[in-house]
Amino acid sequence: NANNLQTETNGSFWHGDIISGKDFIVLTEGIGQVTTLPLAAQYQRCSLSVEELCSDKNNPHKYDAHCWVPRSDVEPKTTPSQGFSSQASWHPGNRAHQSESRKAALTILTGLKNALQIWENAIDETGFPLAESYWHIGDTYKSVQETLTTYINGPGKGTSECEKHFEKFGFERVCRMTMHGMSEFTPVNLGGANSLHAHIKPALNGWVPAQTAVSVYSGIDILPVSWKIPPTEVDVHAIAIATTYKRPQIDQMFGNEDGDDSYYDDDNDDDKGDAENSRSLRNNGIQHHQPLEKVVDRNILSDEVVPGIGWGIFSEALSEVTGYCDGSAMSLDCHREKNNNCLLSGHNDARNTISGDGLSGWLVIQIPKVKEGLILARMEWWHPRGNWPMTEGWTEVNNGNRALGKAIPYPDDVFIDFAVNGEIIGTWDKDEIQTRIIEIAYNEAFYKFLDDEDFIQSEEGEPVEFGIRIRSESDPRMAGLSLTHVYYA
Repeated sequence: NANNLQTETNGSFWHGDIISGKDFIVLTEGIGQVTTLPLAAQYQRCSLSVEELCSDKNNPHKYDAHCWVPRSDVEPKTTPSQGFSSQASWHPGNRAHQSESRKAALTILTGLKNALQIWENAIDETGFPLAESYWHIGDTYKSVQETLTTYINGPGKGTSECEKHFEKFGFERVCRMTMHGMSEFTPVNLGGANSLHAHIKPALNGWVPAQTAVSVYSGIDILPVSWKIPPTEVDVHAIAIATTYKRPQIDQMFGNEDGDDSYYDDDNDDDKGDAENSRSLRNNGIQHHQPLEKVVDRNILSDEVVPGIGWGIFSEALSEVTGYCDGSAMSLDCHREKNNNCLLSGHNDARNTISGDGLSGWLVIQIPKVKEGLILARMEWWHPRGNWPMTEGWTEVNNGNRALGKAIPYPDDVFIDFAVNGEIIGTWDKDEIQTRIIEIAYNEAFYKFLDDEDFIQSEEGEPVEFGIRIRSESDPRMAGLSLTHVYYA
């Protein structure tokens, strides 16, 4: 919590706390009276006599979702739904989201106002241009991080709530260092550039799993008339975009930590949604490039760590990823795929996986930089089971959902091998796999594959190739595995 962080950073930690604020909202006291209230305050806090108007259940004013507005230039490929799914009683509605977002916006605007006043005072005192120390805060962040790192690896070691929670799983070291990660779930930081599939090492024939779904349309959405702000109300969005200035001619690209803005490889179209040069196969949600030729590894027990061709991207229903999905306003065309029946939702949520089975061969993930000798992964061990389309009909390696209810067990002779830089460093049998299926939180099982502080000799860290495969001689197609995240330090 904030108090602990104040101690751990020697009082240098910046933090704020946004309170509920419900007590400040004018009461809704009836159907007639509520229309006299500001739009943003309506149905937010009700008197006891009309409590149902603000309740979580049976509240007709909680949601105002629309899945599509007819337009002449775009025709959805799937019939739009009448309402967005997941409008459960325990989820906040659009009014609650509006209230919370306005509180956050006001907090930021207040901070900006104060910052501008500081800048003005500084220019009055020291002249123009404003000294960089007033508007570059990187050194401040770095100082806070260094102070925290010194404390949690020194006098505070073993005392943080993080370590107390994770030590029973053997993961406490993650609490004392800067962790990095990549994920097939969306939203994800930096969009597709930080996905698992973007870091998979190609097979010998150049094959690699890739997102191939294409957006149905691009550009802004046409919004429902019911969302129009009445003339007598404050239109926050109109105020935010109102300007008489021309668009600034500045580079909007965010650079990486090395100062290189070219995050995407110009020769790699996987993260740009370009499927023109790949023959795609989608079967039950599977997305991958069709192999140019079949490279057969006839020895199922081969210890040579060579990327296999039996791994692919598994997408849940209506969850094929298109465009850029980082959860921000930049994610305009995320999930605008042909099977989406609620294109206006704009949601970024997808729980895709990199999946394979005992015939898929090795999955090799290229990790940009490992410094502390730590690699973990979140895996879904319960699928696939005998139904992985990419290995259907195969009898040799490389071809010579979480289902509700009880998961189908692994074959008795199942093994998971894992390797670093082409060398196998560990093998788990069925019993060892079962002992590691321990959830640190609901549906969150993490597996530690490398924990060696002396593994990396360079202070700057080194690129690492992490390989994993699952195998079974008796029933390889029932030995399935799915990866969603890889974490490293």
